[in-house]
Amino acid sequence: MNNETEVKKYKKIWFIIAPFIMGAMIFFDQITKYLADRDLVDGDFVIIDKVLRLSLAHNKGAAWGMLQGKVDILSIVSIVLSLFLIYFFIKIPNAKKYNIMRFLTVSVVSGAIGNMIDRIWRGEVTDFVYIELIDFPRFNVADCFITWAMVVLVILMIFYYKDEDLDFIGLSKKDAKSDKDNTTDTENITDKENKSDDT
Repeated sequence: MNNETEVKKYKKIWFIIAPFIMGAMIFFDQITKYLADRDLVDGDFVIIDKVLRLSLAHNKGAAWGMLQGKVDILSIVSIVLSLFLIYFFIKIPNAKKYNIMRFLTVSVVSGAIGNMIDRIWRGEVTDFVYIELIDFPRFNVADCFITWAMVVLVILMIFYYKDEDLDFIGLSKKDAKSDKDNTTDTENITDKENKSDDT
């Protein structure tokens, strides 16, 4: 089996696996919200007293209560973000070192779709995880999928992937340095030409 055939096979496997992972994450998010709406109406469920509890809240804004009442705008943003991330997923090179990047991208898309379903169908998002110790705004499983994946993705891009590994999305530090050097060279040439004209 030649290298091109292996690449095509690898890509096909990920396109089969990804929808199942995404479906499982979205289902888990939706079932936890359903259970929260059903079982937390009458009161909170304390996990660790004064530290962590399940406390029902309905959010008409973005994560952690931001942008309240902007449901239509947030729904559109969620759709655009999901489409962009799916495109990003397709662009990821077919190599084993990008497996974690693919999984993290699927996690972010799953979280975005999970909350988008709430906004479109219910007009609000169900939040129920409350960190009482620091009085952190309530959040849900979809928020967790998005947050942890984005944090890990940023860490990987800074400390794990090399410059050339990120060429496919134009985030190579080497390219940025090259552009800066080219700009500097152009400015130097312009300055020399100006001095020559003055002479």
